[in-house]
Amino acid sequence: MHKRNLLPLLLILSLLASCGQPAARKEDKIIFVSILPLQYFADQISGGLYRSEVMVPPGVGPETYNPTPRQMGNMAKAKAYFANGYLGFEEAYLDKFQSVNPGLLFVNTSEGVDLIHAEADHDGHHHLKGVDPHTWSAPSGARVIARNICKGLSQIDPAHEAQFRDNLQKLLTRIDSVDQVMGTLLNHISSPAFMVFHPALGYLARDYHLEQLSIEFEGKVPTPRHVQQLVEQSKEKKITRIMIQREFDPENAEIIARETGSKVIRIDPLAYNWPEEMISIARKLAGKEE
Repeated sequence: MHKRNLLPLLLILSLLASCGQPAARKEDKIIFVSILPLQYFADQISGGLYRSEVMVPPGVGPETYNPTPRQMGNMAKAKAYFANGYLGFEEAYLDKFQSVNPGLLFVNTSEGVDLIHAEADHDGHHHLKGVDPHTWSAPSGARVIARNICKGLSQIDPAHEAQFRDNLQKLLTRIDSVDQVMGTLLNHISSPAFMVFHPALGYLARDYHLEQLSIEFEGKVPTPRHVQQLVEQSKEKKITRIMIQREFDPENAEIIARETGSKVIRIDPLAYNWPEEMISIARKLAGKEE
């Protein structure tokens, strides 16, 4: 082929090849959160500007979780870590997180929550400083968590602060709606006491004037004596439903249920979709959902 004709042909082929190639992708901006409900709040507020990664995966208890090497590798690229603030694994790994990423912003999302200080016999081994860490389990705590996440995102990305604040207001409106639905369901139930395997609903119980009884004792499987005490309490307080989280073995809950004629009901306070799960838990406590 003549050189004069070859040059235009090479130019066309070059243009066609470049059209077939994807545009160079900017590296994702990463933030980490400790648990799935916090990931939901972070995703709503960031509006897709950041890729969130959750430390504790679905179906795993956060009290003694160990991060994977892949997570630690991604931590080195993260802009911020949004922590619950009172989970044991966070305290154990905070220094390691900061050693792989000295510029990492650490945000305690529970800062400002009216904390419940655990009794001496309430899972003291796993809960830092004797604090009930389940701050997301009621709308009052969720509002504080959402504001803290917005503040942290604005700190690492002040150029988008207005967008984060706008998304925060939308999220707070959604939390208010959840609060209204939960209040309607829980303010008129016949018995204020309920039983749960792991005491994850303390803030919910406090806010809606309920009483939480825990099967788990000091973070351990209950002894036969404790099980018998729970059976007696269940009968005395007319408890008909025993809540158990998906990550726990239901055996002890089923023993108590057989002795008292109660039903074992599955809940997932660590679910990603916080509004849906909170309303579902309220419906189950009120006997509206199995």
